[in-house]
Amino acid sequence: MKVYGKCKNCQSEINYSTSANTRVEFAMQDGENKTLSCKDCGKNTELHVDEFYTKQSSIAQIGAGLFLIIGTPLMIFFLNPIFSGSRNPYVILIVGGFLLVPVIVYAIIKKQDQTRVSSFNKRKLKGRIHNI
Repeated sequence: MKVYGKCKNCQSEINYSTSANTRVEFAMQDGENKTLSCKDCGKNTELHVDEFYTKQSSIAQIGAGLFLIIGTPLMIFFLNPIFSGSRNPYVILIVGGFLLVPVIVYAIIKKQDQTRVSSFNKRKLKGRIHNI
């Protein structure tokens, strides 16, 4: 997963790849503070785990879109012989249900990516500190 932070010098976006899915995992793997080098200004910026955020993956969106674009015609191509030879309404309903498979897979991929992004961005490592 790619996480992003802002350079404190030039405010450009710095990205960092990690296998962590939450801020807690990120802190355990890479530490609470991470020093990254800005590609625009060349300065090193130390960012706390809570200063990182993530965005929806363009790879997941492209993959889901390709599955939808390629999967729908393939389903029509493979199910056309079954569909064209039958006048039975149940066969027509079953074939119509199979045509929904690429749409359902697309929706699942998009939803999982949105959940991943929301989960990382919503929960901070350092919550509210209470003085009692």
